[in-house]
Amino acid sequence: MTAFEPGTFLAGLLSGLLAAIQDSPAVAPIAAGASAVRPDAVERGLRFLATAYSVVWTILGTYLVILSFRLRRVSRQVRRIRERLGL
Repeated sequence: MTAFEPGTFLAGLLSGLLAAIQDSPAVAPIAAGASAVRPDAVERGLRFLATAYSVVWTILGTYLVILSFRLRRVSRQVRRIRERLGL
């Protein structure tokens, strides 16, 4: 078994990302004088990315708020139980 090598991992990750980008429909084949990237597809992709990040952060924030309320409730219950037991 080989040890984890960050350089090898990152090189593999970058080569996979480059392959995915080249296969992306947003990137058109380069012809003489043609642009390599379609701006409408890039704009649509960036809107999707911004929306996805917004949804993820909203879900995460909501989850953390719910957890804080539950933690307060459990802390109050533990405090009441300790008071009843005289601890």
